[in-house]
Amino acid sequence: MSSIKFDNIFDAVTDSLEEANELQTRADLMIAIRDIVRDFGWKQGETAEKLGLTQPRVSDLLNGKIEKFSIDLLMTCLFRLGYRFKPVYENHHFSMVVKASPALQLPIA
Repeated sequence: MSSIKFDNIFDAVTDSLEEANELQTRADLMIAIRDIVRDFGWKQGETAEKLGLTQPRVSDLLNGKIEKFSIDLLMTCLFRLGYRFKPVYENHHFSMVVKASPALQLPIA
């Protein structure tokens, strides 16, 4: 019996590389938000207030309901937590820099 190997778990659920990439990006952003919430020890209600979402939406986010969140909304949530993504292209190299937004920086717990 031969095995199938995928570089990205989402390659297994769609034939479209673009869709698999979008799903992976959403998953990565959701994991980052979940990790921030855990690190600060916030309850869902407190998280909802910080993200401008309802508590049920925060529950969906923290439980990985990927189909319910767009990349745009997840990026907005990260901005509300004090993070901004800045794409940089120079010398044939593309990178993504994450900058803390001074006006929105989270207090150190």
